[in-house]
Amino acid sequence: MKNFKCSCGSPVFFEDTICKCCEFTLGFEIKSMEMRCVKEDGQKLVDTKSRKTYKKCKNWSEFNVCNWLVESDSKEELCFGCQFNRTVPNQSVENIPANNLRWLRLEQAKKRLIFSLMQMQLPLENGWNSNSKGLLFDFIESLDDKIVTTGYTNGVITINSIEADHVARVSTKYALNERYRTIIGHLRHETGHYYLDKFKLPQKLHEEIISKFGNLFESSGTNYSESLQLYYANGPIKNWENSYISAYASAHPIEDWAESWSHYLLIVDALETLQQEGYFEDSLDSLDVHQKLEKWESLSFGINQITRSLGMQDAYPFSLCNKVKEKIVVVSEFIQSLSAGTAFLKQNDDDIHENPTLS
Repeated sequence: MKNFKCSCGSPVFFEDTICKCCEFTLGFEIKSMEMRCVKEDGQKLVDTKSRKTYKKCKNWSEFNVCNWLVESDSKEELCFGCQFNRTVPNQSVENIPANNLRWLRLEQAKKRLIFSLMQMQLPLENGWNSNSKGLLFDFIESLDDKIVTTGYTNGVITINSIEADHVARVSTKYALNERYRTIIGHLRHETGHYYLDKFKLPQKLHEEIISKFGNLFESSGTNYSESLQLYYANGPIKNWENSYISAYASAHPIEDWAESWSHYLLIVDALETLQQEGYFEDSLDSLDVHQKLEKWESLSFGINQITRSLGMQDAYPFSLCNKVKEKIVVVSEFIQSLSAGTAFLKQNDDDIHENPTLS
C-alpha cells in the first residue's frame, strides 16, 4: 500500500475520514488513486486544493462504512468500490452495532484489495455491469437454518461476516491450526480463484501452471470435495512445508494456486509500503519477481523480529521454499499477462465450466 498525505502535509491512512492534524474531512478519489482533503459546502464536498466537487458514497453518508468519494455530478450513489457488493450484513435496528462494525471491517479490507488489484492494472469490473463475467461480493452471516461458507463460485466471492469478529476469527484460526487468518487474506485468496476461473490463459502459461500446480483446470467437483474432506479429517500431507506455502495449499492443486496468488498479492502490497517508508530505494516496478522475493525474505525476517520484540506473534509466519518460489513466479507471470491483456475474459459457454464452490 502506498503512503497517503492530507493537503496539510500530514500522513494519513487509507481508511481515514478525518485528518488528525487539520481536522478536515478526508476521502479516497478513485481516478487519481489519492486521498482528498475536502470541505463541506451544503450537499457537496469541495476539494481544498483543486476546488473539484464530490459527494459521499451512499454507504458513507448512511452507514459510515466507506470513505470513498463520488463525483458530485455523477448519477451513481455508490462509489466504485461499493458497486461490487451484492449482499451486505443486515443493518436493521436489532442488528446494529455489531453488524455495522463487521461491515466496516469487511469493507475496509475489500477496498484495500480493490486498490491493490488496480495498482497491478488487473482487469476489474463489477458483476452488475459486465454481463455476469465481473466480480461481486456477498458478506453474509450464518443463521440457524443456513451455514455460510467463505468461498468463491461463478464470479461471486462470499465471506462469512463472522470473519469480521476478531474473537470468532482467532478462535477459528486456532481450531483449524492455521498460522494466519485475516479478512484481507480471505479476499486475496478468493480473487485467485476468480481470475483463474474467468480468464483464458496463453497456452504456454497454461502449461506452466499445470507443471507447477498440477492439472487444476480439470478437477471435478467430486475430486475437489473429497480432497477437502480428507484434508479436514486427516490434516495436511507429511512435510508439506517442503512444497507448499501453507498447510491448506496441500489440500488440492486449486487451493495451492489460490494460496500462492494470495501470498504474491500480500508480498507486493507489503513491499510497496516498505519502499515508501524508505527501507529500499528501488522502485517496485524496476524489480522482477525474483528480486521482490529476495527483498521480502530479508525484510519479513526483520518485521518478525519487531513483532517478537513487541511480544506478538510473527507477522509473516511462513517460509518460502524453492518450490513455493517457483509457483509464485508463475503467479506473477499470470498477473503480468492479465495486466498486458494477453489473458482475456472467456467469451462463450465452451470456455466456461460449471465449478464447485471453492474455498
